[in-house]
Amino acid sequence: MTDKQNVVCPPDQVFAKPDFEFLLTIGGDLVTDENEYEKLRILLRAIGETEFYILENIGATITDRNIPFQTTISIDEDYNKFQQIVKSFDPPFGWTANHYFVFGKNDNWGIYICEYPTINIIGCDKELSDRFRQVFSIVKDGYGGLEEFLNQEFQSKPDIKSQFIKEYRLEYKT
Repeated sequence: MTDKQNVVCPPDQVFAKPDFEFLLTIGGDLVTDENEYEKLRILLRAIGETEFYILENIGATITDRNIPFQTTISIDEDYNKFQQIVKSFDPPFGWTANHYFVFGKNDNWGIYICEYPTINIIGCDKELSDRFRQVFSIVKDGYGGLEEFLNQEFQSKPDIKSQFIKEYRLEYKT
C-alpha cells in the first residue's frame, strides 16, 4: 500500500495459491475463545504443523514503524500463553489498523486477519475447507453470515466490495 491513510486491505488477493478456497469469519482476533483455539491446535497438529507464525502486513498497517510484528507460536502452547504472546504486541496508544498473516510450514492453508474490514480470511486447499469450517463454525464460505456487516463496512465503497467478492470468489446473493 502506498497511501496508508486510506488503506483498504484486502480486496487484493493476499494468498499465493490461486486454487485456494476462501472462508470468512468475523475478525478482531485469530480465535474467539479457548475452545476455538483448542480446535485450531488440533487441526494444525493433524496436518503436520508443530508451530504457526504471525507476521504483520506492515504495508497495510497504519504506523511509522518499518519493522513488522512477528512471532512463532508452538502448537503446544495453551490458550493463556497464546494470548500473552499476542498481547505483547499491542500498540501503546490509539486506534490503529493492523493486518496479519497467520501461516505454518504447510503451504496448504493461511489466514489473513484484517482490521478493515474487520474479518479473517482463511485460504486453504479444498481438502482442508471442511476442517476449517468446523474449527470456526463457518457455513459455506461464511459470506452469508457476514453480508450485512460487510455491507456496512463497504457502504461508501461499493466498488471495493464488488472487487472483494470477486477476488475471494464469495457466494453473493443480490
